[in-house]
Amino acid sequence: MVGLARPPYTPWRDGPPRFAVSLKPIDPGAWLIPDTEAASLPERRRLLANRTLASFESAGAVAATGEAVGLAATHLRDTGFDVPEPEAGAPALWQLAHHVSDDLVLMMPDDDGWRVGAAVLTSPTFFSLPHAAGKTLAELHAPVPGGDRLAARIARVFDHVRPGQVLERFNWTLQAGNERFTPDGAPLRARALAAAPEEAANLLHVRVERQTIAKLPDSGAVLFTIRICLDPLAALDPKEKAALGAAWHAADGVARGYKKWAVLDHLVAAALPTP
Repeated sequence: MVGLARPPYTPWRDGPPRFAVSLKPIDPGAWLIPDTEAASLPERRRLLANRTLASFESAGAVAATGEAVGLAATHLRDTGFDVPEPEAGAPALWQLAHHVSDDLVLMMPDDDGWRVGAAVLTSPTFFSLPHAAGKTLAELHAPVPGGDRLAARIARVFDHVRPGQVLERFNWTLQAGNERFTPDGAPLRARALAAAPEEAANLLHVRVERQTIAKLPDSGAVLFTIRICLDPLAALDPKEKAALGAAWHAADGVARGYKKWAVLDHLVAAALPTP
């Protein structure tokens, strides 16, 4: 089980970002616990107060949402956390989101494959809830290089993952600032372009996206979780900075272009070692 060290996950040790599924099974007991970002819950709850901004639920997803919340709540209670039963009158997924830092997306099987049936998002990495609500896997991944192939592979994983399994994968990037709620990356890019190299050490943060999937036994839906781990670059030790710098510089042009990393290059050059 992952401890509470910072940063809690270091996916750059495996090299630069890749547009691949790369899902691996983990101990189901480590699904949502420990919540490495529990300190961010007060800010998350403030954002959740605007339910229109943070939450979406289609009419056809209500039963599956209840099943997902029951599964997650049981897991949390089994690991020692007191999660109250959902109250009538508010979406169950939205209520669960007050107790975990992970964003929650319920993927429903339908005639078009897999579609977002419900979601709660307070830490989106450069997309918004309206962008995701009701979309299919293919539509969600259309902007990603090789998105058609990636969506098809993810659909096969969703089709074949078994209830009781938990699969995990990671994305990562650097950003100029410590914001978790980032539906639009333009303000962060503008901040990066305006910053001087001597600001790099304190301005740059490493943003890790930990994703998991778990299949629901009754509905056959999939609960997709996204946990944003945010740490200042200045807090990384020299060995970790070296690994991060190596992964950054090894990224190919496709990955760099999609992630718009060019605006950060002058800051990275000042803050990270060059291999």
